Amino acid sequence: MRRVDGRQDRSVALADPVPHANPVAAVADSPGSDGKGHAAGERCRETDCADCRRDVRRLEFWLRGQLLAAGAEDVRLGAVVGGHTVDVLWRKGDRTCAIEVSSAPPELMRARLITAELRTGGCGEVLWICPPGFWTAQLPALGLDDFAASGREYRVTGGLLVSGPGGVVTARQSACELGEFVTGWVAAEIAFGCRDEHTGGWATVTDWERHTRTQAAVIARQRQEITNQRTALALARKATRDKTKQLLRMTHRLERAEIAAQQQSDDLAETRRRIADHNRVDATLRLTVAAQKSAIMHWQLITWFAVMVIVTFIAAGLVLK
Repeated sequence: MRRVDGRQDRSVALADPVPHANPVAAVADSPGSDGKGHAAGERCRETDCADCRRDVRRLEFWLRGQLLAAGAEDVRLGAVVGGHTVDVLWRKGDRTCAIEVSSAPPELMRARLITAELRTGGCGEVLWICPPGFWTAQLPALGLDDFAASGREYRVTGGLLVSGPGGVVTARQSACELGEFVTGWVAAEIAFGCRDEHTGGWATVTDWERHTRTQAAVIARQRQEITNQRTALALARKATRDKTKQLLRMTHRLERAEIAAQQQSDDLAETRRRIADHNRVDATLRLTVAAQKSAIMHWQLITWFAVMVIVTFIAAGLVLK
């Protein structure tokens, strides 16, 4: 933190991942190295450059004049809000807005912390004016093409959004005059909004309304799709529960059938064992009957032989008499 012209300079250098094709003026060789500011087109990004601080200071006074001309009721430079010195602070009605100017790329974490502190201190809107780069989409910022612009106008080349063909806001490709933006901002015709959960930008209220309607339509369609999916899921779950109940009943019946089949199998095995026992008894009885028949036959033969012998003796006795 350095004090320049009686105020604090909060510019923090950050390497740009995509270097600008515009030539960067060297501090020692710049035509405005005498502290009068850079010449238009140099686009110096040096943090410790006295000419850059001169350009920033000139821009702050230019913003003060533009804000007053646009209808701002009170514009102060170097005002203190919550222990932080704001470059430009303006009020209109119940609106209190702050502008932070940085000729060098701001450090994202520090810029977000300052923005949160200013909003906590009562600034409803915070605007960062800095060089164009990836940070303009991650802060409520505008990318200024040249801080030493020729004439009385500055060109904004980053941070602006415009309604696209589908109604969703997209990055604006054409440049815009900073004075035109200030006029629309003071008149509440331009506002900052979130494009998605990570990035945002400045667009007209009409574009934001169209963007909001489009997002609302998308949300409503997605909500209906979710409702339909939930209904389908509920029906699928009910069908699954019914199938599960049927499967449980069939499983129970199958288990009972298996038990009955096992019992029948046991009964059949027992019957087979009984039949085998009867077969063994029958075979034994058949052998016994056969043996008895053979014995009877033998006794019959013996009996007939004895009868014949007796008859022979009787006949022989009769003959001898």
